Amino acid sequence: MKLRVRLQKRTAPLELEGAEPTLGELRAQLRRALLHAWGYSSDTEFSITLNGKDALTEDEKTLASYGIVPGDLICLLLEETDAKSNLPPPSSSSPPSLQNGRETSTLTPKNQADGPKEERQNEQSDNQKAQVEAQKSDSRAGSSLEFPSGLVPEDVDLEEGTGSYPSEPMLCSEAADGEIPHSLEVLYLSAECTSATDALIVLVHLLMMETGYVPQGTEAKAVSMPEKWRGNGVYKLQYTHPLCEEGSAGLTCVPLGDLVAINATLKINREIKGVKRIQLLPASFVCFQEPEKVAGVYKDLQKLSRLFKDQLVYSLLAAARQALNLPDVFGLVVLPLELKLRIFRLLDVRSLISLSAVCRDLYAASNDQLLWRFMYLRDFRDPMQGLVTLTGKNCTRKS
Repeated sequence: MKLRVRLQKRTAPLELEGAEPTLGELRAQLRRALLHAWGYSSDTEFSITLNGKDALTEDEKTLASYGIVPGDLICLLLEETDAKSNLPPPSSSSPPSLQNGRETSTLTPKNQADGPKEERQNEQSDNQKAQVEAQKSDSRAGSSLEFPSGLVPEDVDLEEGTGSYPSEPMLCSEAADGEIPHSLEVLYLSAECTSATDALIVLVHLLMMETGYVPQGTEAKAVSMPEKWRGNGVYKLQYTHPLCEEGSAGLTCVPLGDLVAINATLKINREIKGVKRIQLLPASFVCFQEPEKVAGVYKDLQKLSRLFKDQLVYSLLAAARQALNLPDVFGLVVLPLELKLRIFRLLDVRSLISLSAVCRDLYAASNDQLLWRFMYLRDFRDPMQGLVTLTGKNCTRKS
């Protein structure tokens, strides 16, 4: 299993052996491989987290039981006493020059150290001129840190105004607590929200736009909320989608006590073809105690993005294309067979049988002999069966 490990501002790949490595094996591999390379002792105390906050503590559990899959990012948190690296701090002086691939020694003989002062002063003046020219070239370039496309190292955190990319998230699915996309901040301020429900509807509107839906009733779709989106305790939003140009979708959001019921209506040629429904709790995603601080208003954006898109948005778009007799463009059905089989191997037998009953395509894909051989060997074979002992030229099977 290949993972990515981040400690403070450093990120490095890490590979674990074995089919199902445990958290303890990951912790031991981190001590052996990464801590020493990053200047920490093997006795350094650290916590393993997925979100940078909640530590994973049960070392005997497998990584799969925590939902960790290959490619995931693992965050390490150091104890306060061990938070400093033993690596020497970077020197402010220029690096030693290289001659024939080797560093020139910084130790000079005494007779060389006592050379003419004019030569040292000339060198200093040349260095100052070079620094001035470098600063001028940086100011003309408009950026103090630039990397060619595709060559940006993972361990460099580029902050807004100092690098090629801003540090703020672009999508709600990328936003951690205390962070929000700039588009959400603009929408929130233009909406003049007066309640947590208002703020939640603004967020729902942005999630619809992130999946490609184009709002009706406003020309600048990412700058302001549509006209008449709020009125008489009911919120109404209308959208079209470039993948379903002949259809439209409408959201009707109705507060029901502490909940907000969101009804998504699909219209094809002015006929209602389907309705999707989801209920959200504003208090789970909106903290309206200080509404002037936009970044503190929203929380758990990643969770809401996944929940809302999976349960409502994508299913609504799939239903629209099905009603228009258009082929699927996303989802499990359109994946290559190789990827489907790799996903199916992660299921238990009961779930695989249920999946095969969804449609003909999934039935045909799940009816693979090698897949069912794998399921049999994994779930049904007695480990004591098939134990063969060889005695001379005779082969006997033990039951």
